[in-house]
Amino acid sequence: MQVWIVEYIYDDNGAVRITTTTVRASDYETARKFAADSAPATEFVMSLRPQSDDQFLGHTVIQAYEMTGKIVTDLPDPDLEDEDEDGSAR
Repeated sequence: MQVWIVEYIYDDNGAVRITTTTVRASDYETARKFAADSAPATEFVMSLRPQSDDQFLGHTVIQAYEMTGKIVTDLPDPDLEDEDEDGSAR
């Protein structure tokens, strides 16, 4: 058995919702079928990939914001969050 990460993007009475969950299955097709049958809405977009240590969590959320016109490139760089605006460390 393998753990699969499922991210759903769906409409919830006019609001765009994003839900992440896990599925245990032996192969991709079984995981896809179970994930589709367990979707939180009748119409949805789904991302399905095997769980890994190299995974970039939130990747689908970032793509969804970019698709809706929200700019995520303006988010602060987490490597620089301990620095003040003048570049000095806190």
